[in-house]
Amino acid sequence: MSTDAIFPAATTERSEASSTAWFWWKETRQLAPLILLLTIVAMLILALNSIVAGISGGAFHLQLPHEVTMLVFPGLFATGAGPLLVGQERAQRTIDWLALLPMPAKRLITTKLYVGLVGLIAMWAFVIVIVALFDLGKPGTSPWRIGQQTAYSQNPLSYPVWLIHSLFVLISGFFVAWKIKNQFYSLIALVPLAFAPMIATSIVSEVSNRHMTTGELDWISFGFTLLGIVLMTPLTYRAAIRTLGPSDAPSVLPLLDVSPHSPARETNDALPPRFGTHTAPIIWQSIHSARGMLTILIAMLLVSWLAAMSLALESHHRGIYGWLPPLLLAAPLAVCWLGISVFKHDGGSDRIRFLADRGLSPAKTYCGLHAVPVAILCTALVVYGLWNLTLSHRFASSAFAATLPTIPTMMLFVAVIYGVSQWTSQFARTMILSAILAPILSVLATGWLVFGYVSLGLPMVAMVVCALAPFAATMLLMRRYMDCRDRLASLVVGMVVLGVITLVPIGFAAAHVLSIDAMSSTMRDRLLAEANRLKPATQVAGLMLSTLDSDDVSDGEAELQALLDLDLPRYSIDPEQMIAPLTAKLAASDQVSAQIQQWDYVGWHGGLTWARIIWRQDQNEDAWGRLASWIDASAILLPALRRSTRISDQEMADQLEVLLIATLKNDIPSGRRDDVAVQAAINSLGTPRTRAVARRRAVLTTWRNRIHAPEGRKQYHYLHQLQHQPQGLLPWTDPRLFESLVLAMLEGIEAAENHSTETRWCQKLHQIHQTGGVFETSRYGSEMRSKPAIQTMIVGRINGYGQLWGRDWEYVDTRSLLSSPTNVQAQASSEAAKQSRTESSE
Repeated sequence: MSTDAIFPAATTERSEASSTAWFWWKETRQLAPLILLLTIVAMLILALNSIVAGISGGAFHLQLPHEVTMLVFPGLFATGAGPLLVGQERAQRTIDWLALLPMPAKRLITTKLYVGLVGLIAMWAFVIVIVALFDLGKPGTSPWRIGQQTAYSQNPLSYPVWLIHSLFVLISGFFVAWKIKNQFYSLIALVPLAFAPMIATSIVSEVSNRHMTTGELDWISFGFTLLGIVLMTPLTYRAAIRTLGPSDAPSVLPLLDVSPHSPARETNDALPPRFGTHTAPIIWQSIHSARGMLTILIAMLLVSWLAAMSLALESHHRGIYGWLPPLLLAAPLAVCWLGISVFKHDGGSDRIRFLADRGLSPAKTYCGLHAVPVAILCTALVVYGLWNLTLSHRFASSAFAATLPTIPTMMLFVAVIYGVSQWTSQFARTMILSAILAPILSVLATGWLVFGYVSLGLPMVAMVVCALAPFAATMLLMRRYMDCRDRLASLVVGMVVLGVITLVPIGFAAAHVLSIDAMSSTMRDRLLAEANRLKPATQVAGLMLSTLDSDDVSDGEAELQALLDLDLPRYSIDPEQMIAPLTAKLAASDQVSAQIQQWDYVGWHGGLTWARIIWRQDQNEDAWGRLASWIDASAILLPALRRSTRISDQEMADQLEVLLIATLKNDIPSGRRDDVAVQAAINSLGTPRTRAVARRRAVLTTWRNRIHAPEGRKQYHYLHQLQHQPQGLLPWTDPRLFESLVLAMLEGIEAAENHSTETRWCQKLHQIHQTGGVFETSRYGSEMRSKPAIQTMIVGRINGYGQLWGRDWEYVDTRSLLSSPTNVQAQASSEAAKQSRTESSE
């Protein structure tokens, strides 16, 4: 008995909308890491610039987050979208599985392209928000070059050029990914293809042999980019269809090859190579599995080196030589991609798992993976070092040769770039992500560390620590990486590495700032209140004596005479005419202060010294009249300088007073003591008390002016130590350093007034002005301070405040100057000179 069963036909209708929804989700999830990482890097650039601006107080800008930098990110996304959506699947052979699905090839191709377009639109939206939020589109802050001309984004066509170019790069990226299976090779092929419109624009600009405006260049680039899109779209579609189509059958020629082979040869060919160590197989595999990649990277290093050689030989580069500077970028890019090759070739976690299964330790695996790239870099550094030694940097005919970095500097740059790149390639999951992110992160890390060294005073030891931090991170994670258990650990360790590279320079900068003693808040308020109570002079007379410019002079008569004989007419000016503006104001008020520049005082000092020399050589009425004129003018100038509220004027007053005391003590005979000029000079000399009052007033007033008008710091004082401070920390160190200077100077003023032997204030001033020197042998040391002041002062240059304070000249009894033994000798020499002139006349 048979039973007939009738099964109804089960028919289903496939929804076209839902059939590819999972595919959209898959492609979006595959592309999301690229968008997320590029967004994080863009925000990192903004944060880094904010940190730099905050540390330096706006005095230094890294100028990274200008508009052009943000506009580069859509292009970077377009560069990686195609190789990531297509090349990654081709490398993992999932593209073959997709080709077997009941889905039209056209739908698969267009879906991938649509996902890339949506991602590009998202990147453009992010960039527009950043540009608008941070107001980055101002003239002068976002320059960019196209067609050898500088342009700005205010050009209405500039944004469409960037937008269309990123679309062209996206389509070209899909083309090379469909065409070339290897991700690295496809990325290399994409680089010249992406710059093709700009190269064509430059060629047109060169061939036209005329200066083109920015608008013309934009139109030409826009046209070439549109032409490129029109050409690349069908080529991309054809390459995709060919890749998704059935594969060609293998050739039968190898099967027909029946050439005789000896059994011994066949046996030897079948035997694998044997190695004596566990590390050697890794090195051998690294070389033989990445020969093409290593060849390209070595070629990039060689091309960059040849370009550097050409630039070092010529000082002017025209024509094709204008393309040499961009070729120099091939070297750091090659170093970066060598670092990527460590963990993104045979170093992939899925490919080295078998090493862990066979008992290889993480340390041996780590060394084996790094062996080949490190050997290539060491060879390149040796070649660069030997070539650099053959160049004459000081007398080089090319400016490029004169600025070539030394081999230690180059080694540090290479270590930072390579270290950051190999670290990036360990936590980034794909080759394309690593190849795109590593150069950006390497540039940021290198730029930040260079800024720290140049502007923040970062020591070399700290730079080495920051350079080695990425290597320590990858070595620490090597065991987890080999076991594919490093996802969470990579994130944690990555944050630590980022913190080390970012915070170590900031930590050293903060330590340097805090090492400078500052005032307490109570002391600051008290001194500011005292400074605000001080009454400035009613009028200020600025004396410009630049016509009397001279070299530094001292009390050595022979040396002075040799210098002065070179240009004696320079000192033939009447000193009374020099101070005529001061004299005119003194007629109306006796509280007028004088201000004189350091180089102007040199002329005054030289004129008075020359008058002393002439008087010593020929003691006649004319010589005395000239000396008396200088003495009388100095007696007018000295009190006016003491009334000045500038520290530099007090230093000039100290030097002038030392010179006047030496003149009165050594050059004035007793018969001239009642002369009006001599009495005026004696009366103009101060006392320890009056000098202390004038110095304290000048110190506090200068400090108060700096607080209320920091932009005028250079016109209020001269602080030699500022030149040796990290320039990026000046907004932080300058106030603290000046406060420390004020405290030390107030202590020195009090010690000089009381004739104290305390030298602690001298040690503080030495630390501020002559950091790194030995105190005992400095100008603040006891040996130098025990000598006569006139023999140790540097005329016309403030090489440290307070060097003349508290020395013997301050405590000389001015009324006993003209009765000193030296003046008796001066009287005898004067009478001898008169007698010799009388005898010679007879």
